[in-house]
Amino acid sequence: MVTLKDIAAQAGVSMMTVSRVMNGNSGKVSEKTADKIRTIAKDMGYIPNSSARSLAARSSRIIAVVFRDVPDYNPLGDPYSSTFLGLILKEIQKRGYYVMVHFAQDFSDITFRLRSWNAEGAIFLGLFDEEVQQIQDGNQIPLVFTDSYSQARQIMNVGIDDYKGGALAAAHFLQKGHKNLGFAGYFTKLGGVVSQRCQGFFDTLEKNGGHMAREHVFDLEKITMDGIADSLLSDSNPPSGIFVSSDAFALDLYGKIFQRGLRVPEHLSLIGFDDFPISSVAPFSLTTIHQDIEKKASETCRILFEHIEKPDKPSESVTLDVRLVERDSVSEQK
Repeated sequence: MVTLKDIAAQAGVSMMTVSRVMNGNSGKVSEKTADKIRTIAKDMGYIPNSSARSLAARSSRIIAVVFRDVPDYNPLGDPYSSTFLGLILKEIQKRGYYVMVHFAQDFSDITFRLRSWNAEGAIFLGLFDEEVQQIQDGNQIPLVFTDSYSQARQIMNVGIDDYKGGALAAAHFLQKGHKNLGFAGYFTKLGGVVSQRCQGFFDTLEKNGGHMAREHVFDLEKITMDGIADSLLSDSNPPSGIFVSSDAFALDLYGKIFQRGLRVPEHLSLIGFDDFPISSVAPFSLTTIHQDIEKKASETCRILFEHIEKPDKPSESVTLDVRLVERDSVSEQK
């Protein structure tokens, strides 16, 4: 069996350095050295000790649930992520399996992590488009991604029709007489999901006489909700409505404009995305795009466990439908 000592000798570094890299504590190790160590470990077929102990068992019954760890952003602080995780946990536990939740910044060592836990499968929540191929390489266990727009081949993914969601929001605004509109969402943190929603919104407006100026596309990575509210007050031609990439963000924006004396929908119309219960009991009831989060969770687990039972089963991807839920946050424009 390959040991840390063997890897250290091959890499020309100390065992302590190898141990740090293998355990994800590579902050004191240069990225070049860390990459070298991981490559050597992979080529030598290294399996962490914790995995060696558990491999004797026929089944660990461990499912890894992996989130992307974005600095200064708590994934579980988002209602969607926490709700979806809770549904996933219930589905997994119903089948008699255990869950290992992990927040990952460096995906170059995710294979070592999965081997160390002797995980039987893994579910990836969040943005992984750039790392999908890297994560798939070297892993023989089923890996299911959610909301990924990666072009990697044979990826198993469960998502929703984000583009259609944006198109539905635009169509509703147009039906109510709105022409000058805006969009707000985290483009960089949520990647393809937000981009698809924005693109569907923009394309539908352009095809049907609506308009969305560049300055009315608000990337929440670059501007705060306070900044958006202030810009609406100083804008000589502000949008009459904004499509926001989640209900939580829409309610946050509502709070900021309310502080400045603006009201929904009298001064600004809003459409959100997700259709959480709070959307219908807010100070105003929010028109939103409904996605079936329970079905998304159940489909994710179905695909995962079918591939655990039948490893040779062909890859499967599912795209769930969305629908608009009309409430009273969009005004009629004369």
